[in-house]
Amino acid sequence: MKHLTFILYDSIFNSVFESQVIVPLQRRLDEAPGATATIISFESKIISHRQIKKLCTDSRITIHVIKKIPFLGTLSLRYAAFKLTPFLRTLNPTHIIARGPLAGWIAYNAIKTTTPLIIQARGLAASEYLYAHSPASWWHQFRAWQYEAIERNVYGQYARNANITIHTVSDALKQYLINTWNAPIEKISVTSYDVPKAYAPATVQTWRLHARAQLNIADDAFVYVYNGSAHPWQCPEKTISFFAEKYRINKNNFLLILTQSKAQFTTLLRAHHIPQSAFHITRVPHSDIYEYLAAADAGLLFREKHCINWVSRPTKALEYQAVGLPIIHNNTIAMLVKKRPSR
Repeated sequence: MKHLTFILYDSIFNSVFESQVIVPLQRRLDEAPGATATIISFESKIISHRQIKKLCTDSRITIHVIKKIPFLGTLSLRYAAFKLTPFLRTLNPTHIIARGPLAGWIAYNAIKTTTPLIIQARGLAASEYLYAHSPASWWHQFRAWQYEAIERNVYGQYARNANITIHTVSDALKQYLINTWNAPIEKISVTSYDVPKAYAPATVQTWRLHARAQLNIADDAFVYVYNGSAHPWQCPEKTISFFAEKYRINKNNFLLILTQSKAQFTTLLRAHHIPQSAFHITRVPHSDIYEYLAAADAGLLFREKHCINWVSRPTKALEYQAVGLPIIHNNTIAMLVKKRPSR
């Protein structure tokens, strides 16, 4: 690998850009000394050079932005492929990675060569769109149909080309692509480049003591942690009601919430009559997240029962596991079902 090009269509300002794009890319570059990479992102807004530099300080990685037009199905993707083609000729990448089916469609139609192309299957675009726009109007149903057609092409037809491989985030998603889009089984694998490394127990213990002292959490408290937002699909109500029941049983239980949605969680905690002394809400930079997670004894991860959650590999679950936390969940994520803690 001499030069890797990463194609992105869901924005460099996506909350998981650092953990799911930058960090895995750095791991790939570490395996190939002297290699460099270019991230090409299609963005609807003008982004300054200063903003881009803040997102990645690694000298091996360059970020380039191409103007994105409103989504009109494959018409918009054809325009994106047209804009991408001359840029790829200039870069002459030895490998290309595309994040998701839309980026995969663009990359495939831009190169049309034997350059190795990895398409990352992160989730289910059509199903996620319908889930986010329920109840779906005729327009939303049409948009979902467009996404579905793109997924069928990318994971079914395109994947049969010799230079294409599909990387999924879970065995459940791999099987879904095979069953639904007739994806060739020999072209799909589950990868772990974005799985955080497991930290040494001694390091976690040091973080635990420091974080508890900083947050004024008693040494003997049993700490549940929730790391995430208050979006409906993340089940914030279920999370707080679960803790409310645990606190009713044992007043030594404590809830640590790491979130940007402080107001929403504060409202829920008050509705469940949980006193201020039993919880702490704070916003933590991603670079410090593990040091705070280490303060806990168990991580909370509830999701609604839906196929998009079943096939997922939540970043939050990976972060919990990196510091050795057992995960309390509600059997809606395939990768966690056999790992449910008894507590």
